[in-house]
Amino acid sequence: MKNKHSVPRAMLKSMADDIAKYIRTNEGCLSILEITEDIPYDIRAEVIEGLSCFHSPAMANFFQLIKLEYGREFDQICTRTLAKYKLTGLEPHFPPLIRKNFFRAFASTSRNTGRMTVDVAWIKPDGRLYVECFFLAFSPDGVHSFFVIEDMRPDQYEQDRDNQPELVEVDYAETCMLIRDAYKFNVRFMSRPALGRFLYQKYLDEDVANEDSNVTTLLRKLSPRLAPRQLVNSFFHAVRCQDFNYLFSILDECRLSEGALLQQINRAIKPGTLLLEGRVEEIRGSHNNLALSACSITMYEREVYRSEYVFSVSRDSLGQWLVTDIAQTAHAQMETGSAADPFAVPVYCRVYEIINMDDLFEVLDRIDNIREVEELPYGMHMRVTCFEDDYNHGVTFMSGVIADLVINGDEFVIISQHQDTLEDLHSLLNMETPYPLITRGEYELTLATAYSYLSGRYLNFEDILLDDEEDMAFEDGMRFITARYVMKDRAEVLRRLEGLSGPWVELPGQLQVVYQLDNCCHPPGFMAEYTVGPNWIMVSAFGERDIRAAREFFEEGMYEALEFDGLEIREDGIFEILTPDVKKSYPQLEAQLKEMYLNKWYHSHFSMLRGMTPSEACQTEEGTRLLWTMFKHITHKEQRRVRGERKKIGVKEYIGKLNLLQEGEF
Repeated sequence: MKNKHSVPRAMLKSMADDIAKYIRTNEGCLSILEITEDIPYDIRAEVIEGLSCFHSPAMANFFQLIKLEYGREFDQICTRTLAKYKLTGLEPHFPPLIRKNFFRAFASTSRNTGRMTVDVAWIKPDGRLYVECFFLAFSPDGVHSFFVIEDMRPDQYEQDRDNQPELVEVDYAETCMLIRDAYKFNVRFMSRPALGRFLYQKYLDEDVANEDSNVTTLLRKLSPRLAPRQLVNSFFHAVRCQDFNYLFSILDECRLSEGALLQQINRAIKPGTLLLEGRVEEIRGSHNNLALSACSITMYEREVYRSEYVFSVSRDSLGQWLVTDIAQTAHAQMETGSAADPFAVPVYCRVYEIINMDDLFEVLDRIDNIREVEELPYGMHMRVTCFEDDYNHGVTFMSGVIADLVINGDEFVIISQHQDTLEDLHSLLNMETPYPLITRGEYELTLATAYSYLSGRYLNFEDILLDDEEDMAFEDGMRFITARYVMKDRAEVLRRLEGLSGPWVELPGQLQVVYQLDNCCHPPGFMAEYTVGPNWIMVSAFGERDIRAAREFFEEGMYEALEFDGLEIREDGIFEILTPDVKKSYPQLEAQLKEMYLNKWYHSHFSMLRGMTPSEACQTEEGTRLLWTMFKHITHKEQRRVRGERKKIGVKEYIGKLNLLQEGEF
């Protein structure tokens, strides 16, 4: 167990003084939570526990605040400390909620964009208002941000709202539905919602009658009337974010049911598919009934597809356009190397280290037509375009995009299809004094690879943008992808891993490694690796399909115990664990890992085998020839291996597996 006194007492004393100063108001409590979030996660629990040595009513309220806000993450520390305080007569009087009644609430009419603001006003006993303000995103960000205004005059509140015509009044039940709808995205994508949950939990807990049927009516109320082109383009935006409630709200449910729509989407866009482009191309029809031809470009398992659709739309009795039918008229894989193939289109990337974030934003504010696309786990994705973001252009991947700008932690990346654009933006940034950035490197990459970085799932630029078969994959092309999580309930995580059929390995430093086997293969092969640390866990698998399946198994019902932290690629894969000490402690482990790996390889589909598995390839003359080409590639990489670098699987072992399982037919 860590020594609670390892955190300097002077630092703890200063923090305890700040807690006593701020804990008296809701606004102050949010400031305390921001201070807590600034503590590095690896020592956050240690700092919180260290604060238990200070005894005061303010500290009792602090531990109650942490318990309400973080739930199971720090529940044991808080429960233990509050029990200790109780013995000394200290009872928490928290939260410092003001006695109040619901007054009015307003929401922005921007639901079609996937983003909204919601302000909720409550009457205090003195007749003034207490206001809670939300920024909601119907994407992985969910409840994106939250703040409070402790004291406001009612006339000022109403005047501010009257001056903003894009706001519409909503009642308390509608307010709860909106906040809960956004929060479901936090749960689905394992993202942490905005600080202040101890205050807005009441909206999440409210039982709203007929919520499923009422939410469609509410979303139509909160979306502006769109022209048919804008309506169908907004459909593609919602598909990209998996915003199903919005999709249902633009349907004419009398002609196209929600179930029928979901079936069509699942047929056209499988789970794990990236929607790169989606837009209307042509409109024809009459005043009240139109047919819109549209197209989409999607990427699934590194293969790119183009689909064509016909959307039928009609006016309802209120004059609002609704989708009455969707027909997919074409679906084909795009030819590799074609002009529209994202793997063939080159882009230029320049990577910087951020020295001063404030100075960087001052420069970015001077760029015309720049807008924020989405928040990322450690920053944001911005885009410079040739046109306004008015939904007349649909989902764009390359059409009309001048440059994509990404802030990811301490790095800033510019991505553009044109070298001149990269140089112009570099010159603009270089004009600032002092210079807010340091150049790390410049790269020419494919558009599809750049898009993987824009998703924000990767921790560092090099983790994905330098991912090619030569450098980041095993010799045979298998890519080991790792999903990282913050672990808020270790006991619950270990319970989820109980029953997995693979080996368990205990490592120094409170580490455990657990293996999951794919019993659909015969003999069973590797499915996933789970590395459990003190307050984190890594889930790893080969390829995008398997990591998605492993995450679905692992994340189901685990939102309170986990928080998704990003993806990365591990070059040494499952063999990284094989240090000399581990081999000594587990002499059979290397053979077990090789057996699991080779069984996995035998049943995996490879592009270098033209989509066949090795088990399928050895059945044909062409497949056998491709296998030998693969083995030559493996041999070439073996010869280039740096002396002392850990060897993984040799050519003889691959051939031996084929001979064993094919009974000498190969």
